[in-house]
This record gives sequence, structure tokens and C-alpha cells, in this order.
Amino acid sequence: MATRYTYATTLAYSTGDIPEADEVEIEVSFTVAWGSPETGNYGPPEDYDPGAPDEIEDLKLLSVDGVGGPFDQHDEAAILLAIAQNHGEAMLIEAREAEDG
Repeated sequence: MATRYTYATTLAYSTGDIPEADEVEIEVSFTVAWGSPETGNYGPPEDYDPGAPDEIEDLKLLSVDGVGGPFDQHDEAAILLAIAQNHGEAMLIEAREAEDG
């Protein structure tokens, strides 16, 4: 079973009801598919492996401003998309730190 990590951040987010963005505290959980380094770059071409990057998987919204779900599906999807697009590297850093203890 994959290890689940948590990540918390402040997100500028607006619902359709209020046009201006408001800051909300978001907490999510996620798993990581750890990548692999490039190998075999000095040997025969068939031994070359370009490697793979680390990838965030199974992203779940845990709370918004300290309140757990259930969440409005549209809001939840928009929040998870914003987190995935803008916070992936920070999430991977936290996961690496958790692994390193």
C-alpha cells in the first residue's frame, strides 16, 4: 500500500457566487509514484533508460478552512486542479522530507 502524505497551504480561491478571490486554508492528502533516474547513457542504445519523474497521485481534499467534507463537487474539482497545477513541487518536497524523517 502506498504511503499517504498531507500538504497544507493557503489558496486564493473564489466561488462563482463571489467574484473576488478569498484566501482559504486547504489541506490535501496524496500518494507519490516515485520516479527513476536516467541510466545507461554511455552504453549501447538498448540499455538506455530516460528515467521517469516523480508523480503526485490520488489527490484528495481533506479540509477547507479547517472544515472537512463533503464538499461541493465543482469547488472540490477546482481546488484540486489548482493544487495539482501550482503546488506539485512543494508537495513532492514535503513527501521527500517525510521519507527522510
